[in-house]
Amino acid sequence: MKKKFSTINLLDELCRSEYAQICQEFSEINYSKGQLIYTPGHSDDLIFIVKKGKVRIYLALEDKEFSLAILEPGDIYSTHTRAYVEAVEDVTLLTMPTEKFHLYIATHSALSRTIISVLGELLKQSFSIIENLVFNDISGRLINFLLQEAKDSGQVTDEGVILNLDLTMEQLAAIICTSRQTVSTIINSMQRANVLQKKNRGVFLIPDLDRLKNFSTF
Repeated sequence: MKKKFSTINLLDELCRSEYAQICQEFSEINYSKGQLIYTPGHSDDLIFIVKKGKVRIYLALEDKEFSLAILEPGDIYSTHTRAYVEAVEDVTLLTMPTEKFHLYIATHSALSRTIISVLGELLKQSFSIIENLVFNDISGRLINFLLQEAKDSGQVTDEGVILNLDLTMEQLAAIICTSRQTVSTIINSMQRANVLQKKNRGVFLIPDLDRLKNFSTF
């Protein structure tokens, strides 16, 4: 999966003068890092836009968690799903009852098209997650994640591609649906094989993308 699920920033869209009215209808709520914000069956049916910070969207079954996305400022989601919403860091959300939001976008076709595009990206990512879980082991899921991040936001240098993941080991483990210990073990193996170099906390260098793609822990 990608760390960020959408390329569209709704905060930028809503800055337009024609959307001044809808901006006034949002309620702003703050949450602390690590706080569970919404759970399946939440009593209020809301849509929310991340204004500040990051939240993780995930499914939980018994003792397993399956991450769907990390939402960043400008991303939109709904409480009316089977997913959990957790604050990865201190977060500010803009919330609005879903029914009120639907009534508004029904009369603003441009915004409606933008929302459909965002939902299309989310659906595409959901299928990618399912495919990754079914057809790849943990090492493969981590490799796919790193390659996707390199493609989306990596900084190309003479040494290779720099990734600033801005994730703890626990958060990275949650994204690829495994434990922190397993992620640390695989990353240590990658470092010994020199297919990945840790530069700083959450910052890695990939010297050669092809070597990483073909890396095996076995």
